[in-house]
Parts: sequence; structure tokens; C-alpha cells
Amino acid sequence: MNSSRPLALCLLLACPAAVLAGETVAVLSSDGGAYMEAFSAFQAAYGSEVPYSNLAAGKPSFPPAADIVVAFGGKAANYSYPAPLQVVYCMAPGIFVSDPAGRTKGAKISLIPSFTEIFLRIKELQPGIRRLRVFWMTPVFGNFDDNLTKEGAAHGIAVTAVKVPSIEDMPSLLRQTRGTADAFWLPPDPLLLTPENLMIMRDFSWDNGIPFYGSTKGMTREGAAASIGVSFKDMGETAARAVLALRAGEKLPEIIFPPAVELTLNASAARKCKLQLTPEILRRANYLFP
Repeated sequence: MNSSRPLALCLLLACPAAVLAGETVAVLSSDGGAYMEAFSAFQAAYGSEVPYSNLAAGKPSFPPAADIVVAFGGKAANYSYPAPLQVVYCMAPGIFVSDPAGRTKGAKISLIPSFTEIFLRIKELQPGIRRLRVFWMTPVFGNFDDNLTKEGAAHGIAVTAVKVPSIEDMPSLLRQTRGTADAFWLPPDPLLLTPENLMIMRDFSWDNGIPFYGSTKGMTREGAAASIGVSFKDMGETAARAVLALRAGEKLPEIIFPPAVELTLNASAARKCKLQLTPEILRRANYLFP
């Protein structure tokens, strides 16, 4: 999970000259702005127009030559595609597509950078950090506890991953971070990402001066000190490189981490938590909320 080297090699091998026969199609959960932004970036990076279906408008259809589907969104990722279509899917937090009978296993474009990148950015923002608490609720995130612990240790950070039994437990779990953690991080967990929960986390972080690190721009907007994530554009471009790699005969890893990192900062939250946003950090930020 936390190594991006095989991915980098895979993406570098994407070569239009080696494209194999077949047709690529796309399926979007809806025609919402985020999905269209990622899909538009996908088409531009892929280098040709790709037909697409909008699940919100009805059942998708697939031309006879279709062999690869690119799915945008959780609903599209979970759709039951006919065999033997290969599926590359993105923008599907907390979802890993299983391998139904007769269908080739696909590849997931991650919503976050590799854990290595995440810990590097957190260390830059908070050089003195030694203890980090990670909260998760969607079951699939529990599979990454060991990777988080190992990657954190490699950066001198003791990581404690905490399963949240229910939303109602969040305030008490946050209180337990006092004196036991220097910051906390939230992955793109759809079960935890509610407006009420984000407000609880923001208020706790600001009142106690404990930085809250997120994984999406929306978390930063709602009060996280910073988020280390991936833009919709980069997800679309990474999906295009993955499809080109498939067409070149390459085998994809189960999870593909986009190489670009979207760093979003919240100046008010940083001040509350006594984080120093240096000129270098500010120059590298993609967004800065006041």
C-alpha cells in the first residue's frame, strides 16, 4: 500500500504506440462537476474522445469492442459490469471492487497520495510531531493499519489507528488524544465525513491546539489545518495513464497512487494550532483558506 515505485514504473510504460485493439468507455455516477472534471482530464490525457454513460440517467450500454471501463464515483465503481470488461475506477472512497465470476479484476486510483508522501508533508508542517492518531470507520480502512504504523515509524512518528464504532463515540475518542497525540489525521472515509463530525473535529482541534490533518480540500475548508490529497484532475490523468498501460500489455497494481500531491492549507486553523506556515510551504500549497 505504501510503496509507489511499482506504480511509477507502470505509468512510465504507458505508450500510445503500443496500444492494443479494443475500445475504452467511461461510466460516471452522475454528471456532477467533480466527476466531469476528472473525466475531462482523463480524456485530455488519454488523447482521444471516450464515450461515456451517466448512471443517474439510466443503465449504461457498451459497444461490442469495449474491453476497458473507467468508472468515476462509488456507484459507477460498484456497478455490475459484464465479463470480461476490465475496470479502472476512481473517486470511490472506502470501496474496493471485488472480483465477480468471469470479470477481470480492476485497479483503483487512490484518492490520497502514498503514505510516504502524506507523512513527509505532515513532518514539513509539524517538524516536532512524534505521535499521530488516525481515525477510521469504513471497514476497508482497517486493512491499512499496519502500513500506517510502519510508514509512520520510518518517519519517526508513532501512529495509533483508532476504529470509530459510531459517530456518537467521536467526541470521547477525540478527548483521549489530549496528552497522547500531537495531531490527528482523517482519511477520505465516507462514514466519518459528515458536516456534524467535521465541526466536532474542527472545534476540538482549535480549542486544544492539536492539528487536524485531512485528505480532501473540503476538510481543510471546514477547519482542518491542512489536507494532503489528490485533485480530481490528477485522478483523471492517472486513470488515463493506467488505461494506456493496460493497452500496452502491462499488469496494474491493485491500488495506483497519483504522483501529484494537492496540498491545501487553512491559515486560521494553523494559527490556532501554532503551526508555522513558512514561505516555502505557502509556495507549494495549491490552496490557502484564510
